[in-house]
This record gives sequence, C-alpha cells and structure tokens, in this order.
Amino acid sequence: MSKLKLILRQSYFIKFTILCSLIFTLPAVAGWVILQQNDPAIRDYMTITFTGKQTGWVAGTSFEDYENPGFIGFTMDGGKTWERSEIKLESDLTEIYFLDAKHGWAVGQNGVIANTTNGKDWDIQISKVGTTLTSIHFVNKDVGFAVGQNDTIISTRNGGRQWKILQGGIVGEVGDDDASMFNAVQFIDEKNGWVAGVRVFPRDKTQKSIILKTEDGAQTWNPQETGKEDILEDIFFLDASVGWAVGENGLILHTNNGGNTWTEQTSGTEETIRSVRFADTNIGWAVGGDIGVGVVLSTTDGGKSWTLEESKEKMEKVFVLDKMNAWLVGTRGFIIKPE
Repeated sequence: MSKLKLILRQSYFIKFTILCSLIFTLPAVAGWVILQQNDPAIRDYMTITFTGKQTGWVAGTSFEDYENPGFIGFTMDGGKTWERSEIKLESDLTEIYFLDAKHGWAVGQNGVIANTTNGKDWDIQISKVGTTLTSIHFVNKDVGFAVGQNDTIISTRNGGRQWKILQGGIVGEVGDDDASMFNAVQFIDEKNGWVAGVRVFPRDKTQKSIILKTEDGAQTWNPQETGKEDILEDIFFLDASVGWAVGENGLILHTNNGGNTWTEQTSGTEETIRSVRFADTNIGWAVGGDIGVGVVLSTTDGGKSWTLEESKEKMEKVFVLDKMNAWLVGTRGFIIKPE
C-alpha cells in the first residue's frame, strides 16, 4: 500500500464546499421511507443511533461553522425533524453511541470525546490522545472503549471522566513502521470484545484485514485470521458467537464461533460496505458506497443471501433497534427507514 494511499485513507473528512452547496434530489430506495432528503444547514452525517422509536441522535461535520465544525443533532419524532445540540466542537465527529436515553458519547478527529448524562447537555472529555477516534462502545455507564488511527485503543472505568491509553494514540505521518488503523470496536461484556480495521506494512507496500479479540477487558488482544487484505470498516456481534464484519470491495465476513473462523458471504457489490447491524440471527442490513453511489443491503437469512439496492447517495451508517425499526443515514443528511 503506497504512502499516498494511506495518507488519503487517514483523512476521514474531505470538505467539498462547492458540491455541498447544491441541493440533491434523491430517488426513494425501494421499500424505504425518506425521513429527510438532505440536511438544510449543509452538514455531513457520519453516524446515527436511536434509543427508542422516537428518540435518536446523529453526528458529523457542519460546513457552515469553520471554527467548530463538529455537530450533534437529536430527534424526538423518529427522525422526521432534527435539532442541533448546544456544544462547540473544534473537530469533526465520526461516531456516536448511546447506552440508553441518557448516557451517550461521541468521538472524532484529534481525539475528541463528548459525553452526555441526560441526553441533551454535552461536555468534553479528555481522551489523552491526538489521533482520530473512529469508534466507541460502552458495556455499561462506567466501562467503555474507543479506538482509532495509529494503533489507538483507550478505555475508561468511570464513564469517561478518566480515559486510559492502552496502546497507540500518537499522532504521526505514515512512516516505515507497521501500524493498525482501527475502524470499529464492540464489547459484549466488560471482558470480551473485538476491534476491526486494517494492518498496514509500508515497507512491503502491503496490508491485511485485521480483527482482534480480547477476553480480559482489552489488556491483551489475539488476532483472528480472515485471509483478506481489505480495510474492514465495521464489526457487529449479536452475542458471544454470532457476528459480522464488513469493508472494502463489498466484503462481508461472518462467524458462528466468536471469530475463531470467519467465512465470506456474497454481497453482490464491489462498493465499500461501511456499516452492518442485525436485529436477530436472520434479519440484518448493511450500507456503504462512495461519492455519487450508495448501496443498501438486506438479508432475512443471516447473510446467506443479500438483496442489493442502489441509491445516488453514499450511505454511512445503519442503526437497528429491532426487526421493524431501522434507520439508514447518508452523508448529506439523507435518512430513510423501512416502510
């Protein structure tokens, strides 16, 4: 993998001011209801989450606020209308996670972490790292983990009032040293969790997909072999055994044994798949794409077969509350849910 490609890969937000000043008219994706066509304030949505059928949050980048581009929005009507939360964030946000209707966290560039304990008012937490944080997960209101670029893994045992650097966290240009870029983290309890991303070997100009598992609360990590070279963008486990990982070139991986072995599922697309979530062992969705093209995948048989739909909007995230309630978000604020 070339140094230039990796540097470009590390830039999670490229601001196309001219393009984003346009109004995009998007065709409905079959079987989905459009809740929002595009964000009226010219903001990019990178992530979405809900704690109930009506209450949810989004996070990403505001192009109108150059000094504080990071934004968090919330809805009380299932995603039909959104309001911006009152917090100034100097960095773009990459992911938002809510444990329940009160306790939530958002992460982003420059190691930024924002936290709320009432679902409305937000405060900045000190991550102690300067790298971009890409994913965050809490198993309860105290114990949480976040991951990001340059081998970064951090943890907290008091809700984020104090974060501990477990590894990485150092900002630096791409050099000759091997490095991991973590894009997703999930824990099923305080001890057992996974991270996913890519391991880069600059001297050999190669890379490989990476999934690591911990059974001791992130003190030690064991690699799980995938046999792939694609960048993994997301990972999701229903329980200690059943999980999926997705990434570049339409890659979908599945495991029934906690990741001891991973097998590839046929997605039917070569676009990057950026997010995957399941309601149960059968019903799930995955989304992705790139500028000008988006993909929405659905399955009713655990991924043995996937139904592919396309849109003109790059899809960033899917969040599943249950098999009847799911939300998909596209970069420019395009939000849809099943009919």
